Amino acid sequence: MKISILIILTALLAACGSRTRTKQPGTAQEARIEFADSLHDFGAFAADSGVRRHLFLFRNVGAVPAAVVDVRLSCHCLSAEYTRSVVQPGDTGHVTLLFDGRQSASGFFDKTARVRFNSPKVQVLRVRGIKR
Repeated sequence: MKISILIILTALLAACGSRTRTKQPGTAQEARIEFADSLHDFGAFAADSGVRRHLFLFRNVGAVPAAVVDVRLSCHCLSAEYTRSVVQPGDTGHVTLLFDGRQSASGFFDKTARVRFNSPKVQVLRVRGIKR
């Protein structure tokens, strides 16, 4: 009896595993996002000039709705605001990165945000500049 249950469970796990392996990247089942740009240079600015911000626009070019699932920042001096609602195919959304120079040392900086959508692809956005 136990062996029969074990064989059935093994067969079910194998069937589930084979189904997920047959999904091809880029199919209509996953979101596809295109950003207008992925790098912004703030240039040189004074340390007391406040928070710098840049708006990164993206378009859902896939056939299914897209949503930002997670944004990972490389520094405590960086924060993010982004479209929290679902972005339908053909529509646009945004990720805004805010750099607070009061929380970082003077000099050159190059900070990243890893944006994950409901797809396997992770988009890396970068902001850089020179804080004087």
